Amino acid sequence: MAKMKKVFFLCFLFSSLLLHAGRPVLKVHKGNFKIVQFTDVHWSVGGKYEVKNDSTLLVMNAVLDAEKPDLVVFTGDVMVSKDALEGWERVLAPVELRKIPFAVTFGNHDTEADVPTTDVLAFIAKRPYNVTTNAGGGVEGVGNCVLPVRNEKGDATAWNLFLFDSHAYTNDSTLGYYDWIKKSQVDWFVAESNRSAAKNKRNVPALAFFHIPVPEYEYVRLQKNTVGNTSEKVCSPLLNSGLFFAFMQQQNVKATFVGHDHNNDFVGSLAGIKLCYGRKTGFLSYGILEKGARVIEINENGEMSTHIRTLHGTE
Repeated sequence: MAKMKKVFFLCFLFSSLLLHAGRPVLKVHKGNFKIVQFTDVHWSVGGKYEVKNDSTLLVMNAVLDAEKPDLVVFTGDVMVSKDALEGWERVLAPVELRKIPFAVTFGNHDTEADVPTTDVLAFIAKRPYNVTTNAGGGVEGVGNCVLPVRNEKGDATAWNLFLFDSHAYTNDSTLGYYDWIKKSQVDWFVAESNRSAAKNKRNVPALAFFHIPVPEYEYVRLQKNTVGNTSEKVCSPLLNSGLFFAFMQQQNVKATFVGHDHNNDFVGSLAGIKLCYGRKTGFLSYGILEKGARVIEINENGEMSTHIRTLHGTE
């Protein structure tokens, strides 16, 4: 019996290693690493939506061909209809066809589709180019994870990419309309940042991705030195749960990237941290801006730059 248990354990361990080995490794190439942020795809399955869905795919394909990213991050409101998994197959096709690693963080409208986000994450987890995981240990939400980007040599972490579930709606109208990132998530971020710093013997620079902007975005929107489109009031949670303050204290997050407000694509700074919107990608739902994506470039020196890519070039 003991021998059989040992054989079973070794088989389980071997299969787990194979599964892990098959996952993409995020790594700097020639000193640089490029990310494309698709946000607010707002995909709906059904014949009457096909023209707009095709237009969305046209934009996604054009962006990927022009930018050739090392990673794609979907920052929420991807699937907003029934037959959600069928829709996810379509949305992921341009990325998977090009064998590009991808990660997903969910938005408020993703919770309104006919498949729970927990099941969507399980579906995504089986995709060969997915790098999204799910933090355990009682961290609230679905798809909270940290994605290390290794340096050129592969012996240290050059950057950490944090993905947060920004949840959807509150259950108490006195606390506003939109939910907020929870204390357990903030504590998880602090713990992961400290763990990475100890392992790498330095404060590893980081980026953060989530769907609903934190309240600090409205302050940045109104500043004169903020660049980009600022026409829409920021629809953030009423309650400030302290995520941005944690970013300030840890001194590792260089920039945050969100979606949610379709007519904003601005970049501004607060306390040395860039607060950035993506560019709405999908043709369904409201929005006056040309559809596209935000492109983020980082390097081994801890530097970051960003621009917008559309069918007509860069902004």
